[in-house]
Amino acid sequence: MNNFTEKLYQIIENMDAEFFTVRQLYGILQTHSTAERRAVTTALEELERDCLVIFDSRNRRYRKVMEGDFGTAEFCANARGFGFLLMEDGSDLFVPASKTHGAFHRDRVMYRRIKGTADEAEIVKILSRGMTHLVGTFNRSQRACFVLPDDERFISDVFIPPKKELGAHNGQKVAVRITCWPEDNRNCPEGEVEEVLGYPDDKNVDIKCVALSFGLSEQFPPQVQKAVETLPQNVRAQDIVGRRDLRSERIFTIDGEDAKDLDDAVSVSMQQDGTFKLGVHIADVSHYVQALSPVDEEAFKRGTSVYLPGEVIPMLPKQLSNGICSLYEGEDRLTLTCEMTVDGSGKVVDSDIFPSVINSRHRMTYTAVQAILDGEQSVCRAYADIVQDLRTMERLAKILQAKRAKRGNIEFESREVVFVQDENGQVADVKLCDDSFSHKLIEEFMILANETVAEYAFNCSYPFVYRVHAKPDENKLGVLFALLDGLGINVRRTREIHNSVLQEALVKAEQTPYFNLVNEVMLRTMQKAKYSDVNSGHFGLASRCYCHFTSPIRRYPDLLVHRVLKTAIYGKMTDEVEAMLERACSDGAKQSSVREKIADEAERKAQDVKKCAYAERIVGQSFEAVVSGVTERGIYAELANTVEGFIDAEKLGFRLKYDPERFCLYDENVRYRLGDRVTVTVVSVNRQACKIDFDLAQNVDNGAKRV
Repeated sequence: MNNFTEKLYQIIENMDAEFFTVRQLYGILQTHSTAERRAVTTALEELERDCLVIFDSRNRRYRKVMEGDFGTAEFCANARGFGFLLMEDGSDLFVPASKTHGAFHRDRVMYRRIKGTADEAEIVKILSRGMTHLVGTFNRSQRACFVLPDDERFISDVFIPPKKELGAHNGQKVAVRITCWPEDNRNCPEGEVEEVLGYPDDKNVDIKCVALSFGLSEQFPPQVQKAVETLPQNVRAQDIVGRRDLRSERIFTIDGEDAKDLDDAVSVSMQQDGTFKLGVHIADVSHYVQALSPVDEEAFKRGTSVYLPGEVIPMLPKQLSNGICSLYEGEDRLTLTCEMTVDGSGKVVDSDIFPSVINSRHRMTYTAVQAILDGEQSVCRAYADIVQDLRTMERLAKILQAKRAKRGNIEFESREVVFVQDENGQVADVKLCDDSFSHKLIEEFMILANETVAEYAFNCSYPFVYRVHAKPDENKLGVLFALLDGLGINVRRTREIHNSVLQEALVKAEQTPYFNLVNEVMLRTMQKAKYSDVNSGHFGLASRCYCHFTSPIRRYPDLLVHRVLKTAIYGKMTDEVEAMLERACSDGAKQSSVREKIADEAERKAQDVKKCAYAERIVGQSFEAVVSGVTERGIYAELANTVEGFIDAEKLGFRLKYDPERFCLYDENVRYRLGDRVTVTVVSVNRQACKIDFDLAQNVDNGAKRV
């Protein structure tokens, strides 16, 4: 803003009237010449661009900006040109294609609500660009080179000037950095190729594309690598000073076969009074990652480790995550222990949190633990020293399960998958992961430790990062209850929705053919859990106080929780330190919630990509499926291994009506409802759009939907 524009703005600010005209400004400034008047007009245009004044087209006058005129939000674009503004309260505003004004997907923008509409807005200013890097397919023609973005929401190709192609060939996947943005959406951005990833069918190229499209990288900055190289790779004598020595206790880890970042270990014993003493021992990452160090700042940026099929994008460098912080068998490791005395009803009657040093007896897997619980003698003999501990853990875990069920914990059915690859690295099969009780056992212990730690910090009023989960949205609840009524599933109604009401609905739905339908709709009803420095409870777990304490190798909030706990334990919670931790917890909660959302999106996208690769192998084959989604355009159907495809409404029959409350498409003859079983044929796969098309199988009785 030049001096004249600043002067004009000060004059406008000091005016008594809310509205003003250009002629009034001419009079105040005593302009006479055309050049002077042109300068006023130019300055007004600049102030309007900067959203410092508004031109009211209805009154043909300018006015000062008032509170509420503008807001800021992230723009989520649609491939068809329009988009939505994602608001902090979880709602969104619709932006028509004509009102995007050059904004691209993920841009941070300033917006103004459109008068006469309830939920529409126009973008008035782009504050910052969201996608400065993207992944796409390189296209070379005789006239120019372009990259076609993989993400359809980035609604423009990227022009690649000469000598910026990095030797890319037609059809290869490339990573691009945007170097020049257009002033309007009539032109496309310019960029340069930073990395040639390979052809789409090359090994692991699909996952590399997903990772880079979300800004995820295995590589750490040089200053971070330099910092971790100075860290010890073994526990030293001076590291143990002030810690409780638990190396002689029977402590062991339980993880998946492929896990390398082992950040939790457990121990258990029975007391003479019949209570259980449960120890949850968590890697003390905070000992090696100091606040505001290069490693800490990078961990803050990443927020979480991201688990893609066959690849992990770690929050911490491998020297830490797979090295000195990982609780390997037979290795001394620094830990933070939460030791709990639990009575026969599952209540924690006493607890202690303290720095410790352990030496894990065994690196157990879920498979081996389940084999012991099932009584397989060969496995029991191999781990004879901890068989009784595991049986005690089984007893305790079942008590804790019953306790959580009694207080209203909502147990959703969730299915994780594993991708089986052939010798060429291509997806040969998609299989459901094992969901044995050994997984539940560890889950129960981690939940109990998280609650115990959160309650301790809350009662002491320490700065903290809580894991919070709000009650479901009232409107969505109305849809859920209407569905339950339609299915004949009667549940209690309370003035304030309680966890036990939804839990009861799931239990009753299990006795009907509609469990998958109710489970899916209830999941959609729930809000997303997030991190907060203010405790508001966890609705889904029916917990008044909850946090994430058990995975500091892969989650930044856990690392912050450890710092708070150790500060308190060592008696260093001064006013100055407390103020610093308050800021760290507030910033960490916000950043980690954002990064968790990005990680979730990346993990879903990577799984969809792999499922598409698998679906290409089964085109033409028919399978039993369950209707997993219903829209006006058609239905989604999911195979038993979670591979999902779409059946267009035109293939189902003409003049089908859509009932959003009962999640179905229907006419006088047929009905397709969420949860119905159908037999489908895999018709085609569009890997670029990540879309699988199904059709109803021919010569198969799909008459279950007849009405």
